[in-house]
Amino acid sequence: MSHYAANPPDADRSSSTSRFLFRLRTRLMPWLFLSPFLLLFAAFYIAPVLYAGYLSVFIKKRVGFGPARDVFGGLANYVRAVQDSEFLLSLWNILKFGLVQVPLMLLIALGLALLMDGVRGRLQGLFRTAFYLPYTIPSVVAGLLWGYLYSKNLSPFNQITGGQTDFLSSGVVLWSIANIVTWTWTGYNLITLYAALQNIPLELYEAARIDGASSWDITRNIKLPLLRPSLLLTLIFSIIGTMQIFAEPFVLRPLGYVPDNITPNTYLYLVASRDGNFSYAATLAILLALFTFMLSMIFLRFTRRGGEV
Repeated sequence: MSHYAANPPDADRSSSTSRFLFRLRTRLMPWLFLSPFLLLFAAFYIAPVLYAGYLSVFIKKRVGFGPARDVFGGLANYVRAVQDSEFLLSLWNILKFGLVQVPLMLLIALGLALLMDGVRGRLQGLFRTAFYLPYTIPSVVAGLLWGYLYSKNLSPFNQITGGQTDFLSSGVVLWSIANIVTWTWTGYNLITLYAALQNIPLELYEAARIDGASSWDITRNIKLPLLRPSLLLTLIFSIIGTMQIFAEPFVLRPLGYVPDNITPNTYLYLVASRDGNFSYAATLAILLALFTFMLSMIFLRFTRRGGEV
């Protein structure tokens, strides 16, 4: 009798409901804060990917005497893509580009980051600003700027050297684009690596110096091993960025010989805009994304083989 008087059923139900609401609120609160990002991610990433997948199973086909229209084609676009010599050549172009440009860019960024880490005072801030500044320039503007510098008749490089080098000729244009990308993105990778260097505890340097280590020993045995995660991050981002190159070759097209298949993105853009074949362009975009993912995973497994990151 006294037990029920001390804990009436209504009070027990109220306490149970309060605990349930508290647990529910605790579980839902993180999702509530994440919901703006998730909605935008779904609207601007997931939905376009799903729509591209939907488009990729249609082909343009003329029915009777009417105009060509989209009809269900299954995997016909994918079969066509793997046999498309222009698309395959664009993949080969960007693969050559990445094998040369990405290691060179990261090597320059690493060297500059190590150089900046050894500089103190106002000079360090000056270097940081000067090296990072090209990254703040939009790719289109950078393409226009370098397009002028590459112009055969107006190029200051040719005026200084007295030569007539055509930097936009068929055999050179890919590497001219590589120079623009390196100039633009080295600063971004530099800042990433420099920030990682700043997070290395100073006690490690002091202990190494007490043991008689030289600056080269500190760089080789402390800085470089601890930079491995950041180097891997910049490598993966650089691979993804390389596969997405579009603005630089597109801006240079009116200035010289830039083939349609110079990069995969340039080719699939022309397939969609010039040829009006959005279904096939969506197929190429999906295959390009899969190729980029596969390439990134290969490099990730290869670089992690020597030890965990």
